[in-house]
Formats: sequence, structure tokens, C-alpha cells
Amino acid sequence: MRSGQKGGVENVHTMLRMVLPKGTSFEFLTQWDVNRIVDHINSTPRESLNGKTPYELALESFGEDTLKALQLRRIAPDEVNLTPKLIRYNR
Repeated sequence: MRSGQKGGVENVHTMLRMVLPKGTSFEFLTQWDVNRIVDHINSTPRESLNGKTPYELALESFGEDTLKALQLRRIAPDEVNLTPKLIRYNR
């Protein structure tokens, strides 16, 4: 990975840590939990994507059927939750 690509990875890591703070055990996570976290992170607009979300770009590139097969879904902008309550709330 080139050094110029690391910023995006670090940004996603930061978002992941907003939901699962450092020291949080991942043992309790179900696949459903992981999918929801990914959905919320991928529904967050990025400056590096000209304000689009990773989900929107994936939809344009691969189509709705592929995203459904991967169990990925769009979260409305006003419903994106990048806090620990995302997982605790849904339990």
C-alpha cells in the first residue's frame, strides 16, 4: 500500500473506533453487528469521494443485486450512527 492510500484506511479505522472504542472486545459481535457497522461506515460521505459515500460508489460500480447479495444496505444520512449505541441499541 502506498503511503498516499493510508489516509483512507486510517479514516475507516477512526470511524470503527467510534463505534467500538479501543479496549472493546470483538468477541460479542455477531455477523449482523458487523454488517450494521459496515453499513453505517459505508453510508458516511467522504470528502475524498467528492461528498459521495462508499455505498453509492459501490452501487454505481456493481449494482443493487450485488450489494443485496453481500447483505450491504444504505443508511439514510440522518440515521447514520457512529457511536457505541449502534450495537447496544440493537440488542
